[in-house]
Amino acid sequence: MTVREFVSVFISIIIGLAVADLLISFHRLIRVDARVKWYWLVPALAFYMLLVIVNFWWGTYWSFAGLRSLSMGAFIPTLLSAIALFLLAAAVLPDETVQDGLDLKAWYVRNAGHIWVLAFIGLSLVMLVEFRGEIAGIVARGHSSPMQIARAYLGQEWDNLLSLIAYAALIFTKRLRIHEAVVVLSLLDMAYTATWLAIF
Repeated sequence: MTVREFVSVFISIIIGLAVADLLISFHRLIRVDARVKWYWLVPALAFYMLLVIVNFWWGTYWSFAGLRSLSMGAFIPTLLSAIALFLLAAAVLPDETVQDGLDLKAWYVRNAGHIWVLAFIGLSLVMLVEFRGEIAGIVARGHSSPMQIARAYLGQEWDNLLSLIAYAALIFTKRLRIHEAVVVLSLLDMAYTATWLAIF
């Protein structure tokens, strides 16, 4: 068994649990649809989270490609990233059973800070995991000065850096129009990523 295969099995368990939690929570909502006051942002955010999870899983295929050895310490940031994604998946839809009805807009307003703190932590961890590989790739392409490396890194990671800034802003703002704009733009960014991210 290769390092990639060994690590992928463990990561897949956590990722699978995240997807299962997301789908079970959504199933609960549609089962009691008549008692739910829907707000489009919440299912859109859940769909975005599903795409983020798939993107992370897809990315781990490349992160561990060609590795002949991996220490447990070096694996910890990837493990923490997967755990953060699980917690985020568990947070984006309500868990409570609906008895007297549920207003999804009010629920989102109450929980938005928690959701976006987890999103910020999760993306920060993912970027930390990818950082060394990104820098090694930039250097291998002939960039040697710190300014060239920084410019090339920003060129590659601009969307993630913008996402981090947006997530940080959403932790503190209550203006739903800003939340809606960030979710729509994030979905478009993830749709773009899906057009080129491939396994071969």
